[in-house]
Amino acid sequence: MKGHGSYELKVINRVLIAKIIGAWNREEGEQYFSELKRITRHLIQSPWAMVVYIDDWQLGTPGSDEVTLKLIQWLATHKLQLVAEIYSPNTLKKMHIQRMVNSSKSDINRQYFSDDKDAFAWLETQGFSLNSD
Repeated sequence: MKGHGSYELKVINRVLIAKIIGAWNREEGEQYFSELKRITRHLIQSPWAMVVYIDDWQLGTPGSDEVTLKLIQWLATHKLQLVAEIYSPNTLKKMHIQRMVNSSKSDINRQYFSDDKDAFAWLETQGFSLNSD
């Protein structure tokens, strides 16, 4: 089956920036997980952070949720310390994310933001700068 949904990934300093787009199925989740592991291979030797833009995410199938749970466990065992989730207030999205995170029993420090400036400021206070200086 073909993947539904899309994503963009880039690394700035010790921060992975991810943008999640569309409705996801298992295949798209697996492709994302594979690419995330590839792009972070140089980060996972020491603590790192992640920014996830999910305004354009339209949730996913139960199969994609299974992949997400595996991803969360992988992140937790590969030194991810912080996740800044950025999206406009959305109760359904917030409940869906919280359900997956609770199921994973991860210790990753997550914070929700409706504005990326606030998310970047929080990361900065935690020692993860997106500035090139």
